[in-house]
Amino acid sequence: MRLLVTRPEPDASTFAEELRALGHEPVLQPLIEFRSLPFDTRPFREAQAIVITSGNSLRALQESSGLEEVTGAPLYCVGEETERKARSAGFQTVLAVADTAEELAAKIIACARKDQPLIHVTGEHQAFDLAGALNREGFSIESVPVYSMAACGEFSPSVDAMLKTGEINGVVLMSPRTAEIYVSLCHRHANLNCAKTLSYFCISENVASKLASLKPEHVHISEKPNRKALLVLLGHAGA
Repeated sequence: MRLLVTRPEPDASTFAEELRALGHEPVLQPLIEFRSLPFDTRPFREAQAIVITSGNSLRALQESSGLEEVTGAPLYCVGEETERKARSAGFQTVLAVADTAEELAAKIIACARKDQPLIHVTGEHQAFDLAGALNREGFSIESVPVYSMAACGEFSPSVDAMLKTGEINGVVLMSPRTAEIYVSLCHRHANLNCAKTLSYFCISENVASKLASLKPEHVHISEKPNRKALLVLLGHAGA
């Protein structure tokens, strides 16, 4: 299948290679662009643990000059891949790992202390309000934005043409915000008729729900909300 890859770089190129290994033909159209933000490392010094719910948060820490100041703290994180990269970056103690931010919040509630603060290293946009969920349970948690994801303003001319002529067979969507941007661009470029008939491969139900206004005919959701499960789904599509 010829699949539109909407992830930001450098993840888009890495994912494209994985798709080629499955027999697909990827077409890259990153819909968001990663940008690091400056942040203050002082709150980290008093935290009982750091919470990372996105691999992009870890990337921002690695690109900052303050990484060594935070890696000594215990870590809660979303995703086995993020855990692996965190350990490689210098984090020695990982307290819990979950597939989603909501599942991680439940694990934190079950085992963290309420008398010491937590730091949520995050982006400007969040799919799940983890800090709010923990605040309601009596935890003290400070959100520290360390990156932003700038939205793409339009499809490239070549991608727009491929969509309109039916040369794209499917779209891979891995975050709610990316799905929202994709839908808005379909409306902007008047691609609604062709968009309706494409196959969509979504990492979660939440991502798939953002496609509602397109009234898509073919939506496939990975068994678990992670990249590995999504690749399994795409492998079956290739077969």
